[in-house]
Amino acid sequence: MNTKFTVEESNLISIFEDKSREKVIRSIRDIRKRLDDEEMVELASRVLGKLDRMSDEEFEEMEFIVAD
Repeated sequence: MNTKFTVEESNLISIFEDKSREKVIRSIRDIRKRLDDEEMVELASRVLGKLDRMSDEEFEEMEFIVAD
């Protein structure tokens, strides 16, 4: 699988700076519960869906850098 992330999705993932896909998933799930902004909830949900479908190996090969 060759998962593609948008700039916004990559930025969200990079906030959690962890090489463990599972830890990033847990962190995003935790923060999503506290989000009031509907667009951010949607972004978090999209990212979680993509992370759930990818393997740990694929995640480890990716580089997530905050972009403007």
